[in-house]
Amino acid sequence: MSRNRYLLPLGVLLLAMLPVLRDAQGGQWTPLQSEVNFQCDNGATTPGYSVYVVGNHPKLGNWDPAKAVKLDPTPNPTWTGKVLFPGADDGKDVEWKCIVRNETIPTDVQKWQGNPNNIVKVTFKTTSVGTF
Repeated sequence: MSRNRYLLPLGVLLLAMLPVLRDAQGGQWTPLQSEVNFQCDNGATTPGYSVYVVGNHPKLGNWDPAKAVKLDPTPNPTWTGKVLFPGADDGKDVEWKCIVRNETIPTDVQKWQGNPNNIVKVTFKTTSVGTF
């Protein structure tokens, strides 16, 4: 009984502090997200083409090359990029591949990484590497 008497005031205090905590972060709540750093090695390209990552998750286009995520050359022929996944995906396996795709015609895929698919377990921060 005596513990219950403290829980209600503590809950009210925590609720009252939420706006203060939000304002301390610049007025934005940042949902928990998992960050995956993707790396594609040997991604040689020709002008007008870049390396993208595509996979079995909506954040990676659900295997649709037109919705793939463009990576950055760092230095060429290695391409890297970061993708944020919802915190609800933490611990899930995501399959993915590197592709070389036309930058202006998203359906023009010059090269797909061979089988098998790369697999990364989504965690709060991880790196996954694929090689052509």
